[in-house]
Amino acid sequence: MNAARAGWSMLLAAGIALSLWQWREAAESPQGHGGHTHLHDDSGKPARLYAWDAAKAAQVILATPDATLRMSRSARDWTTAPPQAGRGFDAADFVALFSQARSDRVLAPQPGQPYGLAPPLLRIEVRDAAGATLASLDVGALAPDGLGRYVQVPGEQQIRIIPAYQTRAPLAAMALENP
Repeated sequence: MNAARAGWSMLLAAGIALSLWQWREAAESPQGHGGHTHLHDDSGKPARLYAWDAAKAAQVILATPDATLRMSRSARDWTTAPPQAGRGFDAADFVALFSQARSDRVLAPQPGQPYGLAPPLLRIEVRDAAGATLASLDVGALAPDGLGRYVQVPGEQQIRIIPAYQTRAPLAAMALENP
């Protein structure tokens, strides 16, 4: 009976130690986690990358090191330049999705790790009717889990990981990925 009591006591002590360790880890800064953090808004959803309304988007520019595709909103539809490029790309659907782009993971860049961002596979820019940039994003390689993609907001030091589906259509439009 004493052996059983001792076993239960050890199990209880291990549970308390594990809880204390988890509490300490949660209280540490992101640098204590290898530069990785999770960003969430007040409702618990991953934080949006940008704060703009999709209805304000008048131009989408997709650029790779080798090609550029420009889409402009007209009174009734989106037009592309060059005209036959980006077949199957729905700029209106993309703008609606991209205006809600969220990232829940942020990494401190590690030396020697390009993340597919040096140079980026694709740069996405969304502009309003006056030509002001609403959003700009450099798109890199897939993350090791295959579900996320490395991205960087120009001017930010950190690397973000966003769900891969958020960039699937523009990558396919530029013949960089099959949808």
